[in-house]
Amino acid sequence: MFARILTGALLTAAATLALAPTASADPTPDWNTFYDKTANFVAPFDPGAFGDKADRALVLSPYGTGRVIECKGDGHYVAVYCRQFDDQGREHAITQIISAPFRGVWVYNPF
Repeated sequence: MFARILTGALLTAAATLALAPTASADPTPDWNTFYDKTANFVAPFDPGAFGDKADRALVLSPYGTGRVIECKGDGHYVAVYCRQFDDQGREHAITQIISAPFRGVWVYNPF
């Protein structure tokens, strides 16, 4: 009787393990690589900036979101650094001046 219970339990465990999906995770992003994060920002005068796009961070930049805003870092292990390029192709930092619990506000550094 004990052998039948043990055999049944082993077969059930084997079937469960055989049919269980394997674990998969997204690849770990490289925090030293810049990614296009323009969609996470909105300029104050953009339509919907205080309506349907109110969940996005405000960016005070002469280019608004008309130019790509690139960021790297995760804000936990690596500090977030964002940048935007001007007409001559020079890099300018976009610095966060207000963070949670309020809506984030990021400012273009012209220097």
